[in-house]
Amino acid sequence: MKNKNTLKTLLAAPLLALSLSFGLQTEALAQSKKSANEPYAYVEQMPVFKGGESEMMKFLGTNIQYPAIAKSNGLEGLAVLSFVVETDGKISDVKAVKSLSKETDEEAMRVVNMMSGQWNPGRQNGEVVRVRYTLPIRFALKESDRAAAASVANRMPAFKGGNEAMFQAMKAHLALPAEAKNENLNARVVVKFYVDREGQVSNVRLEGTKLKKTVGPGSELDYMDASTFQLQNKTLLAKLSESAMAAVKATSGQWEPALKSGQPTGAEVVLPVQFLGSESGRSSEKMGVPSMTKYTKSSYRIDEVDVKPTFKEGSFERYLAKNLRYPANATFEGSVDVHLVIKEDGKVISMFTIGMGKELHDAISGTIRKTQGKWNPGKVDGQPVPVSRTIKILFVIEGSANKPSAEDLKSADVVVTKYK
Repeated sequence: MKNKNTLKTLLAAPLLALSLSFGLQTEALAQSKKSANEPYAYVEQMPVFKGGESEMMKFLGTNIQYPAIAKSNGLEGLAVLSFVVETDGKISDVKAVKSLSKETDEEAMRVVNMMSGQWNPGRQNGEVVRVRYTLPIRFALKESDRAAAASVANRMPAFKGGNEAMFQAMKAHLALPAEAKNENLNARVVVKFYVDREGQVSNVRLEGTKLKKTVGPGSELDYMDASTFQLQNKTLLAKLSESAMAAVKATSGQWEPALKSGQPTGAEVVLPVQFLGSESGRSSEKMGVPSMTKYTKSSYRIDEVDVKPTFKEGSFERYLAKNLRYPANATFEGSVDVHLVIKEDGKVISMFTIGMGKELHDAISGTIRKTQGKWNPGKVDGQPVPVSRTIKILFVIEGSANKPSAEDLKSADVVVTKYK
């Protein structure tokens, strides 16, 4: 689904990519001043960096430097800042409202403070006013820096003593079943399992079984999926699966856990378990090398997960169409991309553009807020993970001269219409 009106992307200096989104806070924002000096949170004409958004993106990309400690730890993510744009275009009261790390927060605040005096102030009812502005800044490493950090601060689970020690721990379970020998087969079973931060193994399950002819026609071929073989003994696959999973369970407690930003964490592992070709010794085939699955990612798009998050009351689009109302005073027409993050605990976070006006913003955020506790989280390899998705809502005023295009109508997930 394409973003047309929401996130602005900053192509930054070599070490940094910044994604800028300009959004209101999800709570209702007061529009009246409580005192003469209190800044507005939202006004008719929001403050604008001199030269426009492209100049602001260029300024940030040129001046922000990735903190060395954050880079070495492979730290990436959002630092969200809040500051007041004064009536003279200067900046005050800069603070982090969503912290990424001490170092990235400080760097983001340093550069934002450099922007002081470079703003056209906000206006309300034609009057220049103080406005509190929210700016999310995404720190993202280059691939080369990410790989360098991963070798130190991020690490997959590793068996204590290496692969040979792992083989010795599993060896008692890896004798090739007689049924396989009788059919002149060797076997390799791919097993998935979870290594927790204590090095314990759990959630062991079969990923697939591959067989190979050892003599006769087909012996020159490599391992192939077991489904391609016409097995005479149907119990063979079950025995191979049970033995391979028992071998993996025997390694529990003997793993160094994965590291993420230098901290122990749980991770999914895939291991091809090689069976021995003889009773007396090890097969000429080598034990497979453990590898991590995608489970350890910090966040996922909806097309990356095994199980998509679901709204417990049915279609979320239908819920929005039924419950979202066009505010009477709202005049906005067009598309709004609502970005949702459904977290591991089923809670939902929403982000979207501010150009629609406060009334519409409050209507959307309020409708989504009522779905808290009504989501089933998405899953990867059986584990709940945070998942992002985008809903496109098209707002149409019946009889208006600004008729939506056929493309807008086709791409919209929900259409909300106000009748004059």
